[in-house]
Amino acid sequence: MFAMIKTVSLSSCRRMLNDSVNIKPKVLIMIATDPIGGPGKGVFQFLEHAPADAFEYVLCNFGLKNRPVGKFVDEARRKNLNLRLFEQRFAFDPHLIIQARRVIRECDINLIQTHGYKSNTIGFFLKLLCRVPWIGFAHGFIEESRKLRFYNRIERSVLRRADRVVAVSDSMKTLLTRHRVTAQRIRVIHNAIDPTEAVPSASGNEIRKRYGLTSGQKVIGVIGRLSREKGQLIFLRAMEKAARGLPSVKALIIGDGQDRAMLEGFCREKGLSEHVMFLGHQERIANYYQVLDLLVLPSLSEGLPNTVLEAMSFGVPVLATAVGGVPEIIQNGNGMIVPPNDPEALAERMIELLRDNALRQAIGMKGKNSLYPRFAPDNRARQIVSLYEELLSDRAKSRLTSKTAW
Repeated sequence: MFAMIKTVSLSSCRRMLNDSVNIKPKVLIMIATDPIGGPGKGVFQFLEHAPADAFEYVLCNFGLKNRPVGKFVDEARRKNLNLRLFEQRFAFDPHLIIQARRVIRECDINLIQTHGYKSNTIGFFLKLLCRVPWIGFAHGFIEESRKLRFYNRIERSVLRRADRVVAVSDSMKTLLTRHRVTAQRIRVIHNAIDPTEAVPSASGNEIRKRYGLTSGQKVIGVIGRLSREKGQLIFLRAMEKAARGLPSVKALIIGDGQDRAMLEGFCREKGLSEHVMFLGHQERIANYYQVLDLLVLPSLSEGLPNTVLEAMSFGVPVLATAVGGVPEIIQNGNGMIVPPNDPEALAERMIELLRDNALRQAIGMKGKNSLYPRFAPDNRARQIVSLYEELLSDRAKSRLTSKTAW
């Protein structure tokens, strides 16, 4: 009997789940986001590179009643994806679970995939109500407010019940196991970078002219949400020393967030305003990599930062703190790492790299060459599809075991 169970094939799974091998299993992908951030980019990237003949996908997003949809929904519609919108009346609306359950029944969903604390919480209830295998993605946990820390506790708690949890880095897996998520259920699947996704719409010369940057100036980029955990204040403290050693250096801080006023005030107080420019959120981030001599990631915590992968894909050398999944990207001289929360060490490496053109060029080239195939979108898509097949196989084996016992 057990030998028979062991040899169940994927086609057997499909027959048992769909009563016909001609019907592809269906996956419900749920994400709650308005902007197209890292997780949203990852969803679109996966749907672009996933094998077309293996599974069908239903993409779900949430929207507040009487509010315009966000950029994620606009992009999903532009791509003609099979999109379903759930109407949300208030923050914790249980009606979302009812709407999701209806989609599962109407579309005959075989697998659920969720991203973020809200979607992961709904995935928990759907697994209980619908008995459908559930994969929860853990991208990272933002700790910048009491509310978000509360959401993080909920998310980590519900992920303990997921059939599989995808962690974006080995360090994220370690964190999850520390919070009692079973290690055997966790699969590490790194983020990926597609060089065809980020196409500049303006030349480097245009960007330099727009912000008054001269051809001889060295330019540092710091890209990300302006919040404590992203470490921009640590960078500005390092910038004090770097600006004394390199009077013409400029820093472009790209992104927006709750700490912007505080960071701008720090620059005024320390006389850094002529060296640091706050550009806010930028849709066409690819334009800015063209003018960067160095990308600095001064974070205090990370999952697996897409910014590092993007910079490397443009050949921009990266200097980053050794947090989260960063050491899983930066290895063997394809970037530089410093300890977190150490402005002195960060400043020393910034000065060293900006003074040495050959070193920057060598690191940038190594970084670009180190991305593929390890961080290729096709590779990531295959790993996710393999996880689907694993869950379908497990479910088919379980059903066969029940029938044999009966």
